[in-house]
Amino acid sequence: MITAVKSKWASTIKRLEVLPQDKFIGDDGIVYYKASGSVKSNLRVAVYYLGCLDERGEDYQVPFDRKKFESLLSEPVGKKKLDEAIRIKHECAEMARRNAYEV
Repeated sequence: MITAVKSKWASTIKRLEVLPQDKFIGDDGIVYYKASGSVKSNLRVAVYYLGCLDERGEDYQVPFDRKKFESLLSEPVGKKKLDEAIRIKHECAEMARRNAYEV
């Protein structure tokens, strides 16, 4: 079952890898994500939560469609897209927590 779940989300997870151009090193030597990297990392966490629901065999409604997903990953990435990615992540986390406690 876990292998099936991983293969179900594999192409999505691959697209959400934070690439070198999605981050930068600040003057203090710390690596920071640009907006595109932050959007990808938030969506990757959301996909993780959806994968958890799949592993448990839970029913759920994916809070984004392909058009929304493509829109969030397209340039330019600003505060509006970042806020939407964070909202999706929190929605997926809430579904995973809610369903975990209902069992």
